[in-house]
This record gives sequence, structure tokens and C-alpha cells, in this order.
Amino acid sequence: MTATSAATATATEARAEATQALVSAGRTLFTRHGYRQTEFTDLAAAAGLDAAYARELLPDKAAVFGALIERTVKVAGLLRPAVSEGVDEDLPARLARIYLALWEPGEEEESPLVELYRIALSDREASEVLRGRISEALNAMVDHELPGADAELRTALFGAQLGGTAIARHLLGVRAITAADIETVIETLTPGLRRTLLDTTAPE
Repeated sequence: MTATSAATATATEARAEATQALVSAGRTLFTRHGYRQTEFTDLAAAAGLDAAYARELLPDKAAVFGALIERTVKVAGLLRPAVSEGVDEDLPARLARIYLALWEPGEEEESPLVELYRIALSDREASEVLRGRISEALNAMVDHELPGADAELRTALFGAQLGGTAIARHLLGVRAITAADIETVIETLTPGLRRTLLDTTAPE
């Protein structure tokens, strides 16, 4: 490795570490103070970075939150195995199982996705960032595989059904949904999800 390439590698590593510090600061401050109450300068200071350099890495707090989402929940990668099995009548249930499992708590702490939604629901901009990232991942993986001119709409509605169920179960604490085990929830949802995503009511 030449001196130039070594210096480039070192600079790249330093930039990656600084970006990670900024994202980690976002997770801490957004959770502690809320998205709206956190300024970009607060994020830079918490990460130990000059604000101007921090903006070169991620230009604003929406970008910081977006990076936090991508690093916390790699939705596209998680959904890929379900889609790779093909578009069949079991696809809605496979996708639902993967997505809703992301919300289930671990042995010692709640799901990171619950944490992200708590942050997002406190501010409109944050909500748009989270909804956009998850919708983009779902649309990129699914809607181009579906027949019909309204595939994008059906995919979005499918995502809304899953998201609404998860919020009711984990954030609102709707008793009947919270009390049911996850497989019962998926089994009950699947006929409606299948109609939405696969348009099974359409005439042949």
C-alpha cells in the first residue's frame, strides 16, 4: 500500500467513525429530548464534531435520523428472502411475519423499531423520514414484482395495514391485539393483506 492510499484509507475510516458518532448522538438525543427539541448543533456537539464538518457528513438532522433508521433496521435486506420465494398467495403472510417480528421485544429490551417510531411520532418531519425509508424499502422490494398498474398503491396500503397493526399492538396497547400471540395476529390479518397486496378480488 502506498503512502497516498494509506492516507486515503485512514481518512475514509475517520469519516466513517465520525458519521457513526453523529448517528449515535442522534439516537441518544432524539430518544432523550425528542426530535423537535434537538438541534443539529446539539448532535454535532454530542458527537464531538465541528458543526461544519458534521454537515459535510450528514447535512441536517433529518439525514441523521434517516441514517439511524438504516443502521438500526435494514428493512430491505430483511424482506428480500420473503420476496425471493416469489409472488404467491403466501407472500403477504411471509412479509407480515418478518415486519411484525421486528416490533417484538427482546429478552431484555424493547424493539429498536418501537424506539424509532416513538421518536418519529413526536414530529411530522421525523414521521415523514421514517415512513419514507420504510415505504421505499417495501416498494423497491415488492411493487415491481406485482401485476397491475396500481401495484405501488396496493403496496403502500399493505404497508399501512401492517404499520397500523404494529402501532396498535406496541405503542397504543390495544388490549385484544396485545393479548394475542403474533401468529394469531398474522393469521387473522392475512386474508385482508392478501386482498390488498395481490388484488385477489380482481376479475380474472
